[in-house]
Amino acid sequence: MTTTQMDGPALIEAAQKLVPLVREKARESELARQPLDEVIDAIRESGLYAMMVPREHSGHAADVDTFFEVTLTLSRADASTGWLTAFYIEHNYWALGFPKSLHADLFSERPYILAPVSMNAAGGGATRVDGGYRLSGQWSWGTGIMHADWAIPVGMVRTDGQPPTPMLFLVPRDQTETVDTWFVSGMCGTGSQDYSIDDVFVPESHATPIMDFFGPPGRSPVPYDAPIFQVPLAPLLGFAAGLPALGAAQGALEVWSELTAAKIDRGEARAGFLSHSGKPSVAARAALTLEAAEQLFRSVLADIMAQRYEATLETRAAWMSRIAHGVAMAREAMFELMSVTGSGDSRLDSPIQRAMRDVTIASNHVFFDRQSRYGDYGRVLTGQRAENVLV
Repeated sequence: MTTTQMDGPALIEAAQKLVPLVREKARESELARQPLDEVIDAIRESGLYAMMVPREHSGHAADVDTFFEVTLTLSRADASTGWLTAFYIEHNYWALGFPKSLHADLFSERPYILAPVSMNAAGGGATRVDGGYRLSGQWSWGTGIMHADWAIPVGMVRTDGQPPTPMLFLVPRDQTETVDTWFVSGMCGTGSQDYSIDDVFVPESHATPIMDFFGPPGRSPVPYDAPIFQVPLAPLLGFAAGLPALGAAQGALEVWSELTAAKIDRGEARAGFLSHSGKPSVAARAALTLEAAEQLFRSVLADIMAQRYEATLETRAAWMSRIAHGVAMAREAMFELMSVTGSGDSRLDSPIQRAMRDVTIASNHVFFDRQSRYGDYGRVLTGQRAENVLV
């Protein structure tokens, strides 16, 4: 396992070296409905998982621009692998929001943990007991549970006479049970199974209010000084879930272009494709939409790096609105591209067809609810307060 601390260019290069394997194994992973051990092991060896761990704990503490490039690079090869890797990386940031006294133990064996963060608070609940909580429930969308060593679910804590409080809990993987529910049309290779927890004791130190992770301007939820830890968590999550949709659509366009060029070279498409302007113009429109979507993502990235936690809540809401719009643009471009593929690319083993399924599912993430995000942006434009708390 790589433990040498790596800078941004080295981490991006490591992601690029993984692309052939990720692309080769994408269909096999999709059929298995989970990430393959071979791919997970290769990413472990690459050092990418330690990207958002402080150097004090042998991590790389790479900045958000490196995270952006790594996620987009892997997602162009396979959306599921890009998604899973991005979530594994940024979930280490979540782990750092628990008391600092835990961090040395968390990273004692290796400079990262692998864990799902499950934000569906309705999945389970906890009751207070001496020294901590008793936690039970079943959580959906457990991205990363298949190879995890921890789980970080949200549960509602109910106290007599007080409103329920959503808390994050840090639970060892061996105290959870995977539930085989991941029968989906897209993002199959993430293996985002449900997992259950049955009356497990969680110490007080392993529980914290989830809203502490979405701190006000000027306050990071983690006690480290590296620039990455001065970036609000919401846009990091937006990039982790949004860039796979953009990358998958870009990867599909690349495949379509290569296949179509090969057909033209062989003369197969000369009579049909070149004599009609419809298909290339539609593909061009999809390509231009993707270029614009990437530029929108990159404008948010530049703004984040300039302002970080000093940004107002309204600015952060605008970032999330732009990310949601970029995801919608990627989905629109994917639909257009799919309309000009041949019938052969409707086969389930076509990487273009897989990208279509993946983009459709990834764009449905709750963070990209357009009514909420556009509503916030409209309020910001008219001088009102944003309402979505996940910024």
